[in-house]
Amino acid sequence: MGIGGIGMLIRKPNRLINEKSPYLLQHAYNPVDWYPWGVEAFLKARVEEKPIFLSIGYSSCHWCHVMERESFENPEIADLLNRYFVSIKVDREERPDVDEIYINAVQLMTGRAGWPLSVFLTTDGLPFYGGTYYPPQAFADLLTRIVSVWQNNRAQVEQAAAELKAELEQVVAMRHHSLRGTRSPSIFRAYKAQMLEGFDPVHGGFGNAPKFPPNTALPVLLHLGVEWGDEDSAGMALMTLFHMAHGGVFDHVGGGFHRYSTDARWLVPHFEKMLYDNAQLGWAYTHAYAMTGDTLFADVARRTFDWMLREMRLPEGAFASALDADTPEGEGYYYTWNHRELYELLPRDEADLFCALYNITPEGNYEEEATHQRNGRNIPHLTQTVEQHAEALGVDPEELHERLADIRARLLVARQARHAPLRDDKVLTDWNGLAIWALAYAAEVFEDEGEPYAQAAVEAAEFLWERLRDPDGLLLHRYRNGEASIPAYLSDYAFYGVGLMELYSLTLEHKWLERAVALADQMIERFHDAANGGFYDADSRHDWLIMPVKSYQDRAMPSGNGAAVQFLAQLSMALAIEEPKRSERYAQLAANTLDSCWGLLQRAPSAGDSLLYGYLLLEGDLMEPPDLGTPQPLRERMEGDTPVRVEFVPTPEGLLVQFQIREGWHINAPHTQEGRIATEVRATTDLPLEIGEAQWSPPQRVQLGNEVVEVYYRQAAALLPIRALPSSQPAEGFLRIAVRYQPCTDTECGLPEERVYMLPLSLRPEG
Repeated sequence: MGIGGIGMLIRKPNRLINEKSPYLLQHAYNPVDWYPWGVEAFLKARVEEKPIFLSIGYSSCHWCHVMERESFENPEIADLLNRYFVSIKVDREERPDVDEIYINAVQLMTGRAGWPLSVFLTTDGLPFYGGTYYPPQAFADLLTRIVSVWQNNRAQVEQAAAELKAELEQVVAMRHHSLRGTRSPSIFRAYKAQMLEGFDPVHGGFGNAPKFPPNTALPVLLHLGVEWGDEDSAGMALMTLFHMAHGGVFDHVGGGFHRYSTDARWLVPHFEKMLYDNAQLGWAYTHAYAMTGDTLFADVARRTFDWMLREMRLPEGAFASALDADTPEGEGYYYTWNHRELYELLPRDEADLFCALYNITPEGNYEEEATHQRNGRNIPHLTQTVEQHAEALGVDPEELHERLADIRARLLVARQARHAPLRDDKVLTDWNGLAIWALAYAAEVFEDEGEPYAQAAVEAAEFLWERLRDPDGLLLHRYRNGEASIPAYLSDYAFYGVGLMELYSLTLEHKWLERAVALADQMIERFHDAANGGFYDADSRHDWLIMPVKSYQDRAMPSGNGAAVQFLAQLSMALAIEEPKRSERYAQLAANTLDSCWGLLQRAPSAGDSLLYGYLLLEGDLMEPPDLGTPQPLRERMEGDTPVRVEFVPTPEGLLVQFQIREGWHINAPHTQEGRIATEVRATTDLPLEIGEAQWSPPQRVQLGNEVVEVYYRQAAALLPIRALPSSQPAEGFLRIAVRYQPCTDTECGLPEERVYMLPLSLRPEG
């Protein structure tokens, strides 16, 4: 082959080749003439009078990769973009301020938004049209229409863009002026009611499909449930954590959580893994364990943090941002298994055990999202607890846990021989702040076993302090390949500050407190809105923004203002004795931030979980818990329209579990009958209790069709004998009750129902 032939194989890079973001570098060899966000792109648009095409995404976004393959690698589409547009590519994780402005604009225009975000701008950066993912032909047609409108009706386009900007500014003005209020604990009654309204009482979590981990809601619900003793709040949090831990959204082989579930059951995830999700969920499972003593939560927390240390920790001590969902074999292939390969990797008895417990089948156990077909791949997940399996197998639960851990470890080694998902190895200050916060808390809860978490938190905190500050001591947002860049955002200061406060709580080393104070003072100086209260997300160092950004609403992470309130509340508490004036200043700023958005919280309290958690940190110890009662308790919602309701009645002998059965229906007796699902009640707890086998009321013996069966009409009851073991210490926690039954009429049976209830208990030593 001649030199000319070789030259044909060499692709010329675009301007993104000089960037550090892995996401931008993924697009560096597209035929699209991409520009990074900045002055060069905007000057070119103005000089050549071309509209701007702005594409925003992130490295682990599956549909971002799809649109790149289909459209940005397409020569015809690239020619349209290069000839008629100035194309800008933005990594939303590097420029959350840019993302916030334009995702709000697309939300206003279309009623929905997401990534990849595709927005068309005037030469001044004002949005006039936008959407998300477009198939290639639809995208090419859209580009042609945009060109025609721009060339023939530019004045009309610019007028529409100006009107949209005015709408965005009006939203900001409303936040600044009309949403002020006076904080009151009564907000938590409205919050709980709104959370109950969206709660899924069957699978946990909120809403239907797709279902996202409620990262920011869990701290509030756990506080209301455990600290204030509200059973509904505890139930929502603990049921969600329980079902997520058993579903496919949790990586049972390698640990850690995938981004979200495409279904309501937490079974089929989008397979990317994000540092911020796992830091927040690791904290939530640790806190649930600390509050309840339930070792299920401890196990999931440890496996999540162990994954972070194994796969996300960089040699310098900080943490990478994300793992991609895609590999050359397809999305999620790395995390799934076929039935045959498990029998090739494991001895037959172990393969039998793993397949039975984790629901592995020859045909596959899920349908692909795109094709709705099974492809022989399996997502490991549990439909019963390990303890239930141990009872059915007649083995000790601890032995079964150990055996499964050994099998999972060997499967992890085998999995690591596959093409691994790409890791986005940029270090983000705010996300690392969340990791420090979670790891330091886990180190405190797990004590000696948490030493690796303490060391990792300290090393990450030192890395940020040494490598992510500029010569003036101001924080920076991103580090990669030896370069720290991009001025820090409010979230960087607030999340890192919260992490430093958790380290101070763990170690009592004064340097962490001193550094936190320095960060807080910089945060106040650079981001505080003295006129209206609260904090801006970005400061004057962030270029080419069409308007200031101030966010109160949580997304997958706490809002900058929510995190700032938490940071200032913790600082105020820590300084209350040594520096009372500084402590009071921080407390007042936190309170003023809450008041600046209280009207927003009153309208939609669940939109501001992190602000409400900050409120609890600021004043919770002094707050008189309000009446959180609701006309429709969670336990009633769990049964919904089912013909069977479950009630719990404490007795001197233990706990009476009653099944109230609707007229015309029955449930089966508690022993196995051929072709019928036996009614079951199981109880587990980590409290010092001895729980005996359920003692059932006598069933009725009736003839249904050609067979005689034993069933319950109208009511069934099972007494769980419970005895407190001798202890000199008081204890608080939860009794986990799992029930299973099959509602039937005399002619047909419905699907089996399974429910898990979390009942709060307090034990006090006698005498």
